[in-house]
Amino acid sequence: MRKTTFFSLRWAAAFFATVLVFGLAGTALAQTDVTMTRISGTVVDADGGALPGATVEVKNLETGRVVQAVTDSRGFFRVVNLETGMYEITCSLSGFASAKRTDLRLVLGSSPTLEFTLQLATATESITVTSELPLVEVTKTTAATTVQTEQLKFLPLAGRDFLNMVLLTPETRRDAERNGLSISGQRGINTNITVDGVDFNNPFFGGQAAGGEGRAPLSISQEAIKEFSVITNGASVEFGRSGGGFVNVITKSGTNQLRGAAFYYWQPNKYISPRADGSSLNDQDKKQYGASLGGPILRDKLFFFAAYDSQKATEDIQLNSYVVDAAVFAQYPALSSTPNFQKGSDGRTLFGRFDYQFSGSHRLTARGNYTDYLGENGTNTDTRNTTNYNGIEHMWAKGIVASYSGMFGTNWLNDANAQKYTEYTPREDKSPTLADVRTTTPSVRWGAVYFLPITSTVERKSLTDSLTYLYGDHVFKGGFDYNDTSVTQTFKGDWRGVYTFLNKADLLAGKWSQFYQFIGLNGVTAAEAGTIDMTQKELALFVQDQWFVTPKLTASLGLRWEKLDNPNGAVLNPFDVNADGSFKSNGHIPDVNNQWSPRGALTWSPGNSKTVLRVSAGRYWARTPALMFAQLYSSNGTRGARYTINAVKDSKGNVIGAPTDPLAPGWGTSFNPVGVAPLDYSTVTTKFKGLDVYATNPDFTNPYTDRVTVGFDRELFKDTAMSLDVTYAKGHQLQRLSDFNLQYDIDPATGQPKKSTVNGMPVYSKTRPNSNYGKVIVNMADAYSEYTGITMTAHRRFTERLFGFLSVTWSKDKDIDDNERNYAGAQFEDVNNRANQWGYSRRDQRLKIALNGVWNTPWWGLSASGVWRYASGFPYTPVTSTDVNQDNFFNDRPTIDGVHLARNSYRWPIFSTIDLRLMKAFNINPAKVSLIVECFNCVNDPNYYSNSTTSTWGNGQTPVATFGSTSPTNYTRTYQFALRFDF
Repeated sequence: MRKTTFFSLRWAAAFFATVLVFGLAGTALAQTDVTMTRISGTVVDADGGALPGATVEVKNLETGRVVQAVTDSRGFFRVVNLETGMYEITCSLSGFASAKRTDLRLVLGSSPTLEFTLQLATATESITVTSELPLVEVTKTTAATTVQTEQLKFLPLAGRDFLNMVLLTPETRRDAERNGLSISGQRGINTNITVDGVDFNNPFFGGQAAGGEGRAPLSISQEAIKEFSVITNGASVEFGRSGGGFVNVITKSGTNQLRGAAFYYWQPNKYISPRADGSSLNDQDKKQYGASLGGPILRDKLFFFAAYDSQKATEDIQLNSYVVDAAVFAQYPALSSTPNFQKGSDGRTLFGRFDYQFSGSHRLTARGNYTDYLGENGTNTDTRNTTNYNGIEHMWAKGIVASYSGMFGTNWLNDANAQKYTEYTPREDKSPTLADVRTTTPSVRWGAVYFLPITSTVERKSLTDSLTYLYGDHVFKGGFDYNDTSVTQTFKGDWRGVYTFLNKADLLAGKWSQFYQFIGLNGVTAAEAGTIDMTQKELALFVQDQWFVTPKLTASLGLRWEKLDNPNGAVLNPFDVNADGSFKSNGHIPDVNNQWSPRGALTWSPGNSKTVLRVSAGRYWARTPALMFAQLYSSNGTRGARYTINAVKDSKGNVIGAPTDPLAPGWGTSFNPVGVAPLDYSTVTTKFKGLDVYATNPDFTNPYTDRVTVGFDRELFKDTAMSLDVTYAKGHQLQRLSDFNLQYDIDPATGQPKKSTVNGMPVYSKTRPNSNYGKVIVNMADAYSEYTGITMTAHRRFTERLFGFLSVTWSKDKDIDDNERNYAGAQFEDVNNRANQWGYSRRDQRLKIALNGVWNTPWWGLSASGVWRYASGFPYTPVTSTDVNQDNFFNDRPTIDGVHLARNSYRWPIFSTIDLRLMKAFNINPAKVSLIVECFNCVNDPNYYSNSTTSTWGNGQTPVATFGSTSPTNYTRTYQFALRFDF
């Protein structure tokens, strides 16, 4: 948070003044249409003439809330800020019979348009019509898919994590690095999740909040989720901090009717099928249970809702036989291991919400969510690691949100949200006295996990506000969004010491090849060096005008401005050196002051309003997770660094002698795996050289995506519609890592870099340009991407007992770097050759098909539902077996018959799964008991996959035997049984 420039202050002041012009005033804190819906329409007489002055009354049939509007001179009306749910709409005017539409359902993100025709008053003073809302929404400018309550309730879902249902929507997938949600071809860390209008992301790690970095089974109870919308394109200016898409979630509230549920789900081990190759999965067991209750405290005024969800899961992990080695255990008893261990994954979440309606115009909401997680042996499940090489995972998360919405007169609406969120994640080690001991052949880890223990506390405080003004044909909106996020973490990395042995024989002889340890420098301990305390502050201002040009033409134009204040602490500056060549510590993480996001959209309905054409364009800025900055403060060569010692080796890399470094720990017969942090560097008076350090480029900034979408919606027949969308997105300033301490090995005869004899690519010198350091890993913001997607969807709304949704997406996703949140290793084959990296991204999913449906049969209380997902194989990069260009990154690619193989030029096999559910309900008035049987991957598709070892081509012209080999997935046919009670 350094001094803000006059330029940024001037423009921010001008922008804020614009917001004031649009009416942002007073104390308010949420975002209209982010969690709400709206209705617009016209009122005409029997001849089609406009009827001004007609009263339109909109009543929520679940909570009793009533909102009114009056038609203008064109007979046009508009009602905003409506909760999702069932409604009754009555239109009346003196001299005319009133008209009423009942049982109309509004879902998240919808903005339907209605037309009322009033007849002259006769003996019949009221006409009631039961009808559905239009399938095609003339005024909707976003490309979004809403997952409704019925899908959440009836579709089969393994693990009951509602975010897995995001994968049923178009242009979505899990990223290959951290299993986050990737939308519209963008990185998973650039996806934004909001719950009830507030941010639900972990600001340090990226990804969802309360997820324990993907380990926790539950973050918020599925019972508490009412609906969610996945916005792939065309998001309005309220949405920010994401260059990808948005998952917008709303939770349940109580109604005037007391409702509750209790459930129990069980996946017994005996009903889990073997893999396609006949091998059995590990013995495992999973149980989930919980309950929910909601209803009125004061009818039409005060409501409550609460939900509890719990999971207990175990899995028996059998180690590879060569891990349980009697000779190794006899030599080093402390490394002994049982042949198996049990992994546990226990999670709980508790949700509570209160809603108070002062009147039809004012509403107050307060909610809280608590989540905890315990993972015994939850750090890893690698069968090549001993039972000691694991940890005990914990997480506690709690969030409190308060929201207020008020309507002032007929034209002014103010919404507000405030949030306080804390997530505490301690990760314990199981063997505090052991070092990390590894062999390369076979690949085994014998000691304790090198990076444990870790403690981390993340906090978020946020305020958001929007003020809406209805003026004639326009809906003006202005607001702000403020987030204060912080993290305190102690991560010591390799503090306990890591010994690497080339083979078992060397291990038995104690002849390690390499040893490294994270150490504190200049009087700082390793724990102190690994402790960070960082704060980021983000402010956004936005304005927007939605103009209803005609009943069939709507235009939207908005502008969002965002500012990011990064931590102030000094970091290494590789561009400012001391006399001895070492870097000065006068660098800073740059703030990002001018993130301008213009956005516009247009919808037009030619003909009879059953067809809509949409176009939207905009810029979307993403945030960089604070994790990418942590190493700048811990591994910087002045506070802490990793110190490496090598044994003496021959030209082939074999160990032939003891290390010569006087700091080297025991080697040969004096090697002992018991004892952590063996380096005694307290007596060293000279400055360490050759340490790996981290820095950031002075022009580092946040990434952004420019995207354009053209869409077409068409009602095919009653209750069924289809859409076609084409999207182009260009990603700019994407983060990547580079090494600034490399120089090519120059051939003196030609003055050009020498070429590798393996793949013909330029080779780096083994001599570092700056001898003070080893690797100088630098955050860069010069990567880029390009995405094209074509999506067709067809859906039948939930009516007459039947619902269905189909999406088919063809896409092409290319970039030069796939990094999600790796802070240590560059992905480039050559960090100084960006053009050489251009190719398909790991997210590239050429074809994706998702189908889901629900059928509540008219017979015996039976319901059936199912999901089919198909995805073409994701790409992977063939690599050589050695570091052929000598840059100390093992990601070199082979050259075959003179052609250098492209990045991500090979593909995994396809993925396909069919999940089914059958439910039998017994009505016991006023309650219902349901017996449920679910089947996941019912046809037991093998879904073969490749792992990191099978991407190794080798150094020859033909690949090694294991290249491209695949294994059947662990996601085999699994049955789940459930008992559910609803009233």
